[in-house]
Amino acid sequence: MPLIILLISVTTAGVLWLSGPFDSQSSNPAPEKETKAASPQKPSTTTKPVTKTEEETPKQEKAAAKKNTAYPIAVTDETSYNFGVLPRFTQAQHVFKIRNEGTAPLELKQGPSSCSCTLLGLETSKVLPGETAEIKLEWTLKFKEGNFSQSAVIFTNDPDRKEIEFVVKGLTETRLGLSESKVVFSSLYPGDSPTKEVLLYSRTLKSLGEVTQTVKASIPGVKVSLHEASPEDLKAVEGRCGYIIKVEVPGDLESEHHVGQVVFTAHPEELAEEEEVEARTPEVALNIDLRVKDPGATFFSTLIDGWGRIKLGEVSSAEGSELLKLNFRVDQGSTPWKVTNIRKYPKFLDVKVVPLDADRGMFQLQIQVPPGAPSGNYYGQTIGHIVLESDHPYIPRVPSENRIGIALEFHVK
Repeated sequence: MPLIILLISVTTAGVLWLSGPFDSQSSNPAPEKETKAASPQKPSTTTKPVTKTEEETPKQEKAAAKKNTAYPIAVTDETSYNFGVLPRFTQAQHVFKIRNEGTAPLELKQGPSSCSCTLLGLETSKVLPGETAEIKLEWTLKFKEGNFSQSAVIFTNDPDRKEIEFVVKGLTETRLGLSESKVVFSSLYPGDSPTKEVLLYSRTLKSLGEVTQTVKASIPGVKVSLHEASPEDLKAVEGRCGYIIKVEVPGDLESEHHVGQVVFTAHPEELAEEEEVEARTPEVALNIDLRVKDPGATFFSTLIDGWGRIKLGEVSSAEGSELLKLNFRVDQGSTPWKVTNIRKYPKFLDVKVVPLDADRGMFQLQIQVPPGAPSGNYYGQTIGHIVLESDHPYIPRVPSENRIGIALEFHVK
């Protein structure tokens, strides 16, 4: 009997142990409260609307408010026009357009314009919404050459575009031009007679007609002549007609800087009816620059002092002096310079002229007191000297800046 009671007790305890956790979990009310808290709540119908201040108004609301206000909007497809290249004195015009994309009439008023630009086409001062007005600008290319830019201003009642500037620009092409405005002859020597050619042309005229020359600054002996230009000559400058100007320099110009100017004036028949004289007779100036050197020789040696002397001092008669080498350059020009005779004192001096670069006139003068030279003093009136003589037409002697030549002061002992 006690054994039966014990078995019943153990069985009951096992059943309670197995069923206890599940019963306790299902009976706990906490999860139910959490589920209710997580479920969405419906908005309350008693919530009052939020009133926004002016500062809190979104941009889109401001834009909507502006849209509801009637005002003009000035719209232009272009405000600048480039006409490219036109000849001088050309009168041209261009039409700009202003469109009103607003909801109120657009009012236009003429403003200032540049001196060569005239506002012609402001036919109406009011443009209704959706309509377009034309602005016609006219200009005259009075500038001689180069870049052209003129403008006119229109005032409007568009609050965002109260002023509109219209610009016309381009390049003014002269009716008469030169391939070079200045001819330069640099580093000429007496006797040189070079020539240079410049092209006188027009890209717009069919013919230059008679071309006259006016000398504004003359250079004695300089000759300037005109010769018909070939199509090949004109091709390089894209010219329709023209002449070749030939400038010839005489060979007897004095050694100095010469400046001259010649003005060429064309008289084309196709411009005979132009009102302005300057338009009928285009002209251009050619400047001529000549520099004729004073021929001579320049020595490059620190052994020669400012008086043209070389001080050798005491020289041993038995040993002689060291070999002196003096480099010099002769402005020989187109005629080669050559030594034909060497004048020297005393006669026992050894003197040679060695070409370094004869084409450029570079030479070397070599001087030496030879061993065995007789004793003597060469100072004062008996000072030694060297002169190089040549048959060159403009440099007959070197050096040419003094009468005695290169002086040598020395004493042979």
